[in-house]
Amino acid sequence: MNVPMLSEPLTDTKRLSLNQITTERYNLVDVVEACARHEIPSVALWRHKIAEIGLRESRRHVRDAGLHVSSVCRGGMFPAPTEVERQARLDDNRRAIDEAAELGADALVLVCGPAPDRDIEGARSMVADGISKLLPFAQDRGVRLGIEPLHPMFAADRSVIVTLAEATDLARNLIQP
Repeated sequence: MNVPMLSEPLTDTKRLSLNQITTERYNLVDVVEACARHEIPSVALWRHKIAEIGLRESRRHVRDAGLHVSSVCRGGMFPAPTEVERQARLDDNRRAIDEAAELGADALVLVCGPAPDRDIEGARSMVADGISKLLPFAQDRGVRLGIEPLHPMFAADRSVIVTLAEATDLARNLIQP
């Protein structure tokens, strides 16, 4: 693999994408304009930034700048102590999928959620169940679901999926039951 040295200019930027969270203090319009100005072809948008100006305005700014949306972050947070809360989370994930589809995003990033009752295996089961329920909906809209594993220190408050192996095993089991 030919990896450029830091002193060499990056010449192939086709797959370069700026994750909006790295510019958290800036609004979506500023981030999109900066990407266009610096010839960054793609942007990973965050839902709270999309909500600030609305989905249609977000789509318009991205389209007018000639950018591609590599992903929308985030969906997930599947585990919940009650069925009513789990259903509300699935409904929110469906909205997130629709937002990603509207923006032409390649994927919706899933931060899967913590165990509400410290039962990690039970929470992982809720994650698998939630994603399996969303998968046909996402496929119908042309949106891939990206399962993001987080460092184990985030298991208590963000995700019970803490390794790449867990994420890939989960994905494999969902597409090849």
